Amino acid sequence: LWPIPAKALNGKVSWNKNRDKLKIIANDITIANKHVSGTINASYDMNGIKGGYLDLLGKFDNGDAKFAPFYYPNIMGEDTISWLDSSILSGKANNVQVTVKGSLEDFPYIDKQNKPDTTLGVFKVTARISDAVIEYGKSWPKIKGLGLDMLFIGNSMELNADKGKIFDINIVKSKVTIPQLNTYGAHAQVLNIESIGEGPVAEGLKFINASPVQEVTLGFTDDLKATGNGKLNLSLSLPLNNINDSKYKGTYTINDGTMYANEKMGLPEISTINGALNFNESGINAQSINAQILGGPVQLNIDTESDKTISINSKGTMTDVGIKEVVSNTLTESLDGSANWSAAIAIKKPVMNINISSNLKGLAVNLPAPIGKKSDQEASFMITKKQTLAAQDTFEISYNDVVSAIILRNEKNGDLTFDRGDIAINTPAKLPTEPGLALRGEFDYINADEWLALANKLETKSKHPSAPTTLNLSMASFSIQQLDILNRSLHALTVTSKPSGDHLRMTLFSKELDGDIEWISPNKTEINGRIIAKLKKLHIPATNEADNAEESDDVIKRLDRKYPALDIKADDFKLGTKALGSLELNAFETDEDWVIEQLKISNPDSVLLADGRWHNWTKSPNTNLKFSVTANDI
Repeated sequence: LWPIPAKALNGKVSWNKNRDKLKIIANDITIANKHVSGTINASYDMNGIKGGYLDLLGKFDNGDAKFAPFYYPNIMGEDTISWLDSSILSGKANNVQVTVKGSLEDFPYIDKQNKPDTTLGVFKVTARISDAVIEYGKSWPKIKGLGLDMLFIGNSMELNADKGKIFDINIVKSKVTIPQLNTYGAHAQVLNIESIGEGPVAEGLKFINASPVQEVTLGFTDDLKATGNGKLNLSLSLPLNNINDSKYKGTYTINDGTMYANEKMGLPEISTINGALNFNESGINAQSINAQILGGPVQLNIDTESDKTISINSKGTMTDVGIKEVVSNTLTESLDGSANWSAAIAIKKPVMNINISSNLKGLAVNLPAPIGKKSDQEASFMITKKQTLAAQDTFEISYNDVVSAIILRNEKNGDLTFDRGDIAINTPAKLPTEPGLALRGEFDYINADEWLALANKLETKSKHPSAPTTLNLSMASFSIQQLDILNRSLHALTVTSKPSGDHLRMTLFSKELDGDIEWISPNKTEINGRIIAKLKKLHIPATNEADNAEESDDVIKRLDRKYPALDIKADDFKLGTKALGSLELNAFETDEDWVIEQLKISNPDSVLLADGRWHNWTKSPNTNLKFSVTANDI
């Protein structure tokens, strides 16, 4: 024991001596210091039997729990006293009562099973601790505002808490025990903790990430943000002579929780989460966690493999509405219906591998051929994320043996960012050697009118029609055997393009078209952008008769967007079967008029010049043009 300081000490001490026996009696001894104040009544009969007989009753209040080590008896053991000293950081002790009754050699009055034996005597300490701060171990979060009943009896310690907080998790109840206080070596003191807490899921994640449980999650929970309510059941076993050998297990139950989308991990929002996550020092596991992802129900199972890999397997249903809430683009806007899906995720710090698959049955893809499908048709869809290094991963995507893609990401400033990729249609995707995104395709037939009509429809629905979604392409190339556009057909068409800043340069070649086209994005001088075409050949074929027969008077329909200015030059211009010579056209749109700055058609026989306006062209078009014809041979 430490020497007990006393600022005030009052009372009566008397003794009786009968030959070689001495009995000391202390009556109403009051003691007060900055740690505690109280009263002691005791008698000590030095009868020569088993060290003498002590009968002591002490009652104290106004105790400062931080200074409790001054008053712990040595019988509690060095490790226990050390833990109490380092773990009880603050608190107030009241209603403290100390009882010792029995021969000193029989202290602490227990039987061979370590149970209190009243036939030998009584050792008991009780107290009410309030506003305490306890740190079970350096790697575990502190418990603050703790209220508990403390009990030392015989050779054991028990703390029963009924209030307190771990972060913002409310302690419903907690029981801390040391079954044997004075054991050493292989049977050193072990601290056992059983706790139940309730609070927001966000606080549960904070607890996991600030405790040894974070190690077995492999960082999976580090960046997760969540709402909802949860319940924590935690059991700890801490050898006080070696805290590093601690064992723990627990369950975290989530009620109606929501896990927010995490772009870094590639996770969509997960809502209506209900289920229990079990954990111990070997890993985490969960069975049949129910939730909502992508607008439909999902069930998740989590296991930790023998090599510490965390496996997450899930099955669910996705809806078009749920998908559009996560991603909005031409593809997702075309979806209608729902489909089942499954996913397998393997996490082994610092890498994560993902496999997602669906047959898309029940989900219509309302796009023109070759991408579209009806809801009752099956189409295999798969996304695979492969990762072997923390600084790099690869995504592979396939859709119905029509579309495939491969994307490579590399670490930059601590995050994985896009480096290069390839999207391929009707041909296998292959990873480019240079940074950037390539788009390639091979087609027997494309109806561009259907795609243009779809673009018009989608942009009309868009909240920002003037800012269409674009891909950051570095290269695009297409081979199309027949392309139908504006009721005309192009044959054996090849297109290659390469963006450069706000420019997009394309080279086109077909039976009807040969040359280069440049697209200049809108800027201060080109409000709607500009198309510059330098063509060796521009043969505008006759309209397809079958389609032309169905045309109505309103064949000209203005898309809900601003049109770019035109700067077109063609060396060989043909309209239908009529060869007209060379073509030069400069025109731009203003409000609902087209301004023809110059139209020039030249051939060896004549030169046609025109300028003017195509007025109110979207509603009631009328033409106001000035023509000039120069003929070499009338």
